[in-house]
Amino acid sequence: MSAEETNRNLTRQPIIVETTVPDRTPPPRWRKFLIPAIVILALLGGVGWIVFSRIILPMMFASQMKPQATPVPLSNPKTATIEDSSDYAATLDSRQSVTLQPQASGRVSAINVKAGDRVQAGQVLLQIDAAEQQAQVASRRSAAETAAAEIDTAQADVTSAADTLKSLQASRASAAADVQLRQQEYARYQDLFRQGATSRQILDQQLNQLRTAQADLQKANADIQAQRSAINRAQSTVSRNRRAFEQSQATIAEGQAQLQNYTVVAPFSGTIGDIPIKVGDTVSPTTQLLTVTQNQQLVIQIQVPLERSSSLRVGLPVKLLDDQNKVVQSGRISFVAPNVDPATQSVQAQATFSNVGNLRTSQFVRARVVWSKRPGVVVPTTAISRLGGRDFIFVATPFSESGCQAPAASSGGKPAQVPPDQLVAAQKPIQLGKIVGNDQEVVEGLTANDRIVTSGILQLQNCAPIAEGPPPPVSK
Repeated sequence: MSAEETNRNLTRQPIIVETTVPDRTPPPRWRKFLIPAIVILALLGGVGWIVFSRIILPMMFASQMKPQATPVPLSNPKTATIEDSSDYAATLDSRQSVTLQPQASGRVSAINVKAGDRVQAGQVLLQIDAAEQQAQVASRRSAAETAAAEIDTAQADVTSAADTLKSLQASRASAAADVQLRQQEYARYQDLFRQGATSRQILDQQLNQLRTAQADLQKANADIQAQRSAINRAQSTVSRNRRAFEQSQATIAEGQAQLQNYTVVAPFSGTIGDIPIKVGDTVSPTTQLLTVTQNQQLVIQIQVPLERSSSLRVGLPVKLLDDQNKVVQSGRISFVAPNVDPATQSVQAQATFSNVGNLRTSQFVRARVVWSKRPGVVVPTTAISRLGGRDFIFVATPFSESGCQAPAASSGGKPAQVPPDQLVAAQKPIQLGKIVGNDQEVVEGLTANDRIVTSGILQLQNCAPIAEGPPPPVSK
């Protein structure tokens, strides 16, 4: 294509001119709230920063400074009976033996035991012929029966005399009434005689009847008095016969008591020893019949030093202890010697025990004499600490009541913040008493209401915050 054609084509195309028209669309509505929103957010951010820096951040720092409470087992002290006691070496003497002798003379009719037999207290061992004594007792019983019959007869006489007395008293009452009547009649005839209405002869007759009635009354009184005397005599006879009967009863009881002497019984439970007699032998109160020995009762001999001898008295409890310090038997002081052993400068005391079967005569044992008992407060030995020659114990107490000026320092050495109701381990000085098993008595410085730390005290210091933890495992 030539240049002319090109130019012709260019002249034929239309020329387009671009022009910019201003946009008349209104802006969005949120743009007018943008600046106020930014202002409000800025204000809120400033307030939040002030709250965070002034309140939240100090609280976070305070919570980081608060010491952690150490979990420890807590419990109240226990109340126990505290014994003031002393242990001594003692010797057992359990052998008791007696040789029996008869209390009556006679011929041995029966021996019911043999050597080596075990017998019980009251068991019949031997019988002596008592036919003569039994005859005497029978005779005394007959006399007692006669006295009883005489009592009945005399009592019957008393009853009969009493009935007669009642009859006489009735007759006297009739005579007294007749005398009263005759007195009235005589008084009436006296009035008639003074008036001339009757004669002297009739008046005298009335007087005679009055005197006769009075005589009958006097006789009735005399009869009553005589009958009362008869009753008294009969009652005296009854009393005399009763005394005779009682005397007969006493002689019978005496005879029966003597009959018991013909029967020999075991005075206590034990073992039969040698029997030197045989059936048919004649014995007397000086004859040795047999021996009985028992070792069920133990007698221990305790030598108590002079410094404690003033506290010795009969009835004090005594305990026998084995090698493991356990109580084998318990008894009481039954004897205190009045003098002092010059060789050992001690006072001998004795106590009696029941033999449980594992103790032997002449055996050495350990005896514990209990001087007194008292109630006390005890704590585990694991709860006691010693510092500077003094004994202490940790008591769980609210911080506000503990007397602590500040809690124990934290690991960083900074002062700690503790709420008033936070438990702290307050170290209290105590005075210790006697050891009771795994516990020890606290004499001063502790009450039964205190809550104490029972173990883990090595990790504690005074006023350290604590919390109640599980109890320590029980060792088997």
